Amino acid sequence: MSLQRPLCRFVPPDIALVCRAKLPSDSPFRLIGDSYAEFVPFEHEFAVMYEDTGRGAVSPVLLSLVTVFQMLENVPDRVAAEFVIFRLDWQYALHLPLDYAGFHFSVLSDFRQRLLEHGKERFVFDHLVQRFVALGFIKRRAKVRTDSTHIVGVVERLQQTELVTESLRVALAAAHKAAPSWVERTLPVVFREQYQRPLNTYGMGNDETHRQLVQAGRDSFWFLGLVEQSAPQGVRDLAAVATLRTVLSQQFPDGPDAPPARRRPTGSAVIESPHEPDARFATKRGQSHIGYKMQVTETYDEGLPHLIADMEPTNALANDSPELQNIQGRLQEREIVPKEQQIDQGYMSGENLARSAEQGTELLGMPLEDTQGPQGFRQADFAIDEADKKVQCPAGQ
Repeated sequence: MSLQRPLCRFVPPDIALVCRAKLPSDSPFRLIGDSYAEFVPFEHEFAVMYEDTGRGAVSPVLLSLVTVFQMLENVPDRVAAEFVIFRLDWQYALHLPLDYAGFHFSVLSDFRQRLLEHGKERFVFDHLVQRFVALGFIKRRAKVRTDSTHIVGVVERLQQTELVTESLRVALAAAHKAAPSWVERTLPVVFREQYQRPLNTYGMGNDETHRQLVQAGRDSFWFLGLVEQSAPQGVRDLAAVATLRTVLSQQFPDGPDAPPARRRPTGSAVIESPHEPDARFATKRGQSHIGYKMQVTETYDEGLPHLIADMEPTNALANDSPELQNIQGRLQEREIVPKEQQIDQGYMSGENLARSAEQGTELLGMPLEDTQGPQGFRQADFAIDEADKKVQCPAGQ
């Protein structure tokens, strides 16, 4: 596919005539449409993702904005593709004429995959932040605050038997799609039918659930053995097959002839769902979830809008402290070296304090409590009079 159809850099007259009379001035879609030329990148900046010749691709600028819009409105690809045709406010923001014919909804998932394959998933965000810096909305020596929050994956935490069975089912389906003739020639019909639908353990007794787990484990090891023996390389390299291998190594750590793990494994590498193999089971503020952790950095300079300057998803069980260096590195790539950076306790360490000071950034935050050192006094043990700048020690001095 090649880049042949750039979007219009101004609002088409027909959509402008309709929407400027109807859309309120504070509509986010009107604001985007009106400031489009100043903040939206050009198609040629996505050129590395496409060939020089071939069928014309849908504009990557258009698809980038539609991806953002569908996240704002929490709609799936099919609905988002319909909104591009029928929503006047979307068309205004996207600079599309009233007679725009649209595109097939599958183009959106293909585009997201293309972004990932070429490492361009951050490009639009980075471009926008750099424009904010250039226009003075973000200072190069900004004051920022950094904290982490959790992202809940759209997946259920499967029971152990369901996890192994579903991982096998997903791998089998992926293998059939990649090499249908090999699957049909190698795997018995009864086997393929048994793992054609998801397993629901609701109503099963403990003994039946355990038997099903053992059987699913044996079948999974048998399937992987066949894959290694005779499957095409394309099947061996499938992500779903790799996920099944990992799930088996975690749930059957002693191999195919041994029973499953007595206790369900936990940890930063443990897969909870084959549909989201990078999501992890974690607890934050007393609430459990499967998903990720998001590192967020926001500016807070007086007289300027507070803007997100950096976002990065990490493992849900990852420690915050090592992430601070990565956060500051990404900010520097956008020409931002914070003057002050407010951080949560989890980021504070002597190493981070020293490194930040070297680059001219003052870290503001509470240090982690030392649970390894000898017993001593805490800040709460002192009487602090900030107005008179006096401190009384626990002994009354």
